[in-house]
Amino acid sequence: MDNIKSQLQSLHPEISKILAISGSPALSLGVLHQGRIVHTAHFGRRNEDDLVVPTDKTIYWIGSLTKIITATAVARLVHEAKLDWDVPIREYLPVFRVRQDEIGLKATLRDLLSCRTGITPANSLWNLQYGETLIPKSETSFTATYLDAVKPFREGWVYSQWNYTLVSDVVEAAGTPLCEYIEETLFHRLGMSQSSFAPPHESNPDVANAHGIRNDGTPSRIPNSNLTDAGAGPAAGAKSSIRDLLTFLSALLSAHKHQKEKAVDATPGSPFAHIRPIFEPQIGFGPPGRSRINDAGYCMGLYRTRLPGYLSVASPNFTALGRKRLVQYGMQLRGMEVYHHAASIPGHFGAMYLVPSMESAVVVLTNSQPLVDPADFAAQLVLSVLLDEKPSVDFVKMADLGRSIAFEGYKQLAKAVEEGKTDKPPSKPLVAYEGDYFNAIHNFVLSVAATGDGLSMVVQRKKTGFVLLPYDGDTFYWPVDREDEVCNKAMWPFTYPDWHRVYFESNANGAVERLIWRHDPYLLNPEVFTKTPKSAMDAKL
Repeated sequence: MDNIKSQLQSLHPEISKILAISGSPALSLGVLHQGRIVHTAHFGRRNEDDLVVPTDKTIYWIGSLTKIITATAVARLVHEAKLDWDVPIREYLPVFRVRQDEIGLKATLRDLLSCRTGITPANSLWNLQYGETLIPKSETSFTATYLDAVKPFREGWVYSQWNYTLVSDVVEAAGTPLCEYIEETLFHRLGMSQSSFAPPHESNPDVANAHGIRNDGTPSRIPNSNLTDAGAGPAAGAKSSIRDLLTFLSALLSAHKHQKEKAVDATPGSPFAHIRPIFEPQIGFGPPGRSRINDAGYCMGLYRTRLPGYLSVASPNFTALGRKRLVQYGMQLRGMEVYHHAASIPGHFGAMYLVPSMESAVVVLTNSQPLVDPADFAAQLVLSVLLDEKPSVDFVKMADLGRSIAFEGYKQLAKAVEEGKTDKPPSKPLVAYEGDYFNAIHNFVLSVAATGDGLSMVVQRKKTGFVLLPYDGDTFYWPVDREDEVCNKAMWPFTYPDWHRVYFESNANGAVERLIWRHDPYLLNPEVFTKTPKSAMDAKL
């Protein structure tokens, strides 16, 4: 064990280099081995405006590392016979009965937790800027009944947060607010005193807040996201610390080992029950023809990769660097099962790796929208020590390359957007485009007004909005500006050209009636927002 500790400490200079390349102010990591906490370490500074190093108790937003916590809470409710893995959710949620496709008729908690419904991500409906909630929690199930499927039900894996919001609504419909249940039965019982779904109390200074990274690599504070208010708390809304997450994972892996070896569904003295199904792959993920469930499968709140395999698949690093540069991990460990997940919300990234056969885990948390994901690379370095497997790539070199690719990607995006711009002016006076444009179910509105030489488009009558400039006739756009989007507006980087363009259509009488915007790249067709006449809006208000 002492040898492992010294090897982990020897990684610190390399991790520091990766952190510096990413631009993130802070990085905290924790290591569990053979059921015991063997190492924690902290790098950088807690926030850009202070020089305090984070600690084991520093609170981070843990993003999608929340999903495994949510899955274990649902498993406990299944064990208590308050829910069932395989009962269609329409039996719990009457509003979902509106949906008459396979998702509406057959989708279960097992389908939702493993993201195999096929429901599109539609991430623009959650939040776009400033950490603002756009769709309130009261609207999530209703909205999900109308979202398109982009892959066949139970045949294709689509990572959509809407699955987990539906889980939350199912649990609440069964009489138990899910976030409160997690806090009471897991966080409090396990002594996870830094963990919550609520924002950290103002009196607690030990918080690693969200940052964007400027083009010169320096951090800039941005608002923290409050996904719990949007109904996405069980998907990505928890806050926690390295110490608390190691406590959680230690108890979870111990319960999993006991229940697997004894073929039972409960562990005496443990809050965890019915854990074995959570670790079973439910759907394959990966490119067509390679998504074999036994090699690369999504469980319930966890990816499972049978080595050798690609462990960065959930990180933006994989999108940037790809299979040719990030070669398969664990070539000498054929057959070993590694469970993992990434966290990525505006201003916070993280990574988690579990090896149940060794009761070992690695957790890394950072507090920025980085130029390259340092949590992913740092976690794999640490995992290599636990598995006694020399990394097959130079992660510092990969981080440096990933940073360059990030900047080049924005240059190419800006070029692609500008290439379609023409001198053709709008066909109508700018005031003709003004109005409130609603989605089909009338719960998402884009308010357009003439301003200067273009238009302003305000989303959901909030602070979130865009200044639209003439692009090509009745098409308007906003130029690509990475630093403004990430550091000033706290936006997730949407890096496809159509997202920057909106098109207006007129009716047979020549009046502008529709706004068309492809805000979801998973959908082949853009969404149509229809203008509501002012008289109808006045009557509604």
